[in-house]
Amino acid sequence: MSVINTMLKDLDKRQQSHGLDELPVPPLQYRQAPQSRLPWLLLALLSLLLLAMGYLAWDRYAALERTNLALQQDNQNLAQEIASGELKQPVASEEPTTQNESELAASKAPAEKPRAEASQIADTQVTAKVEPSADASAELVATPQKDSVAEPKGKSKPAVESKPAAKPQRVRVEQVSDATRAKTTGSMAVTEVKLSPEALAEKRFSQGKSAQEGGQQSQALDDFSEAIRLDPAQHGARQHLAALYYGQGQLGEAKTVLEQGLARYPQELDYALMLAKVLEAQGDSQGALGALGTIPDDHLLAKQKWVLQSHLAQQASQFALAEESYRRLARVEPTQAKWWMGLAYALDSQQKYTSAKQAYGQALGLSGLSQQASNFIQQRLAQLGDIE
Repeated sequence: MSVINTMLKDLDKRQQSHGLDELPVPPLQYRQAPQSRLPWLLLALLSLLLLAMGYLAWDRYAALERTNLALQQDNQNLAQEIASGELKQPVASEEPTTQNESELAASKAPAEKPRAEASQIADTQVTAKVEPSADASAELVATPQKDSVAEPKGKSKPAVESKPAAKPQRVRVEQVSDATRAKTTGSMAVTEVKLSPEALAEKRFSQGKSAQEGGQQSQALDDFSEAIRLDPAQHGARQHLAALYYGQGQLGEAKTVLEQGLARYPQELDYALMLAKVLEAQGDSQGALGALGTIPDDHLLAKQKWVLQSHLAQQASQFALAEESYRRLARVEPTQAKWWMGLAYALDSQQKYTSAKQAYGQALGLSGLSQQASNFIQQRLAQLGDIE
């Protein structure tokens, strides 16, 4: 037992602390890694770059502004010099000027050669700075040249041929002055534009319609007549003129206008239809039927032709022609009761009773008839009875 107790005591001694646990333990300290300066350097470089670009842009803008101001100032000065007569534009044709300068240069003394060359250089500079327009060149060709050359101050000088020693610069300035005056005069001129007869006719036709709408019938007649005189192919003016005469009861004038148009332009079948209506108003049914006969059955005006033709044929007791017209109308508009009634009456007048009863029954079964027309059909069917 003593051995065991001894071992336990030794174990307890080993487990006892040797004072190390009571020693103060300093806290752990961590060293922070140094921060990178690269982002700040990049930001600084970017800022400098933006500032440099802004400065260059502003400097370029300022240079452009200065250039524009200088150009505007030069243009203003040039315009003032041209307006005041100090700077003249060159002549459009250079051949006479060159020839005169050659003759004058050949006749001048050798001592004045440098002065003439300086004068030519000045002329060349003026020519390069101001160029004449095409209009000025065209006008200058027709401008006669003066025999003598005048000084800018108005003093008279002898002719160039009589005094070879005259300065070429003065001759050139006078010619340029003529060109400038010609150009100024040309810009102020008013060019007269002449319209063709067709355009004038269209204009008078429009004026006539405006006058007609405004109740100015007399003025409208004059405008339409003038339009036809200017352009006989102005069909609208001719039709309006005929209609205006027709509305005023001047049937003879309307007939003459339409007959002239139909004789000159037989393909314009509107004249034929209008002429038929005028002749009907005059009581000339045969003449009206003759005018309608010129319109083909396959024309766009065929329906209007059949309507007027059926009415005129029935009045003239031409029931066969009336039957043909009503049949065509009933074929085009089968739901119109008036066409079937007109066909039945035309058949009844030709004693075609069976066909007439069928046409009467067709008309009675459709809507659109007046009460008087319905009573007539019923009465007529009762009279026909069992007639076959």
